[in-house]
Amino acid sequence: MLKEWEKAMNESGEKLNRAAARAALYSLLAQALNYPDKDLVESLCQGDLLGETLDALEVLGITGQEDYLGGLQKEFTAASVDQAALLLEIEKDYTWMCFASKPRRLVYLYESVYNEGNLFAESTFKIARLYYDAGLKIEEDFRLPPDHIAVELEFMSFLSFKEMDGIKTGDSKVADYAVELQSKTLEEHLNNFALTVADNIGKHAKTSFYQGVAKVMRALFSNPANFV
Repeated sequence: MLKEWEKAMNESGEKLNRAAARAALYSLLAQALNYPDKDLVESLCQGDLLGETLDALEVLGITGQEDYLGGLQKEFTAASVDQAALLLEIEKDYTWMCFASKPRRLVYLYESVYNEGNLFAESTFKIARLYYDAGLKIEEDFRLPPDHIAVELEFMSFLSFKEMDGIKTGDSKVADYAVELQSKTLEEHLNNFALTVADNIGKHAKTSFYQGVAKVMRALFSNPANFV
């Protein structure tokens, strides 16, 4: 009986650690795929963003990114880094890929564009319904469409936190429903969408930062084992 209890506790602990790692990684990717700002650059130059990313990848058993991300961390945390210049460089790359490239954008960040060919289509409303099912309400003044990849990633982070809450409190209904919504979001929305965005960023990004973002996204979303 004692061994069974210990086994259950160990399994709960592992699930909790993996849910926490996913929550962190989703949130970090969401920050990286929003329009770059001073907070992003400060996090890079303090070593927080890449350090937390490496920690989360390690917990999930995702390997192969250590050398590249470790190199980026050394590059961005060097005392000689000009944060204003780094922000401008990242802004230019993001804008060129996601807004200013012609005759068409190189990287679209909206699921509906890939699925239906235009903004605010069926995919937009389907993902919004999932937010509603999870008890979330998008405010009218919220500046990003529901199917922007950063919003979908933040949603997955939220669900991972709900899963953690259920595990910590022993409420299997909460944990199971959070896992169910994660699976549905991945299968019906985010998985293929994220891999497409990662491929496009990997093809077109001029900065090492966005190349790193693409690598992490591919590593995370290419293996279903990462989500259990």
